[in-house]
Amino acid sequence: MQKLDLNAQDQELVKAACDAAKKPVLQIYNEKIPPLVAAAARLDNGDIVTGVNLMTDVGSISMCAEPFAINEANRREGRTITAIVAVYHRPGFEPKVIPPCGRCREVIVDFVAKGHAILRDPKSDKLYKTPTVELLPVRYGDFWQDGELV
Repeated sequence: MQKLDLNAQDQELVKAACDAAKKPVLQIYNEKIPPLVAAAARLDNGDIVTGVNLMTDVGSISMCAEPFAINEANRREGRTITAIVAVYHRPGFEPKVIPPCGRCREVIVDFVAKGHAILRDPKSDKLYKTPTVELLPVRYGDFWQDGELV
């Protein structure tokens, strides 16, 4: 996996995700609490959109933050996503960059195919970016063309 250095725009994207993670939102049982995970996506015009996870009483139907950020980006007609990052926010601590789960990797590769994901080395604060296609080298969509298995 390529580990490319972050630039100032990438640092700004990480900050936007961290800021979103610290802002309380309505979650389960109508409690206004900080989300556990927030994501930020940078668009090709430099705009940044964010999304946060949605916690539910039945954990398996909770939703990750990345699809919400991607959905918000897709509402911007004619725009594409150039970079995405997710952070985990444990209350009382600073948010930390986390890798996307497997389900989110599928979504990211589908919607940010020509962009970058910002990641962090485990047990480290070292951040880097990598082409999103490297998140999922063999994706499900590669096996289908025009609705047919190839």
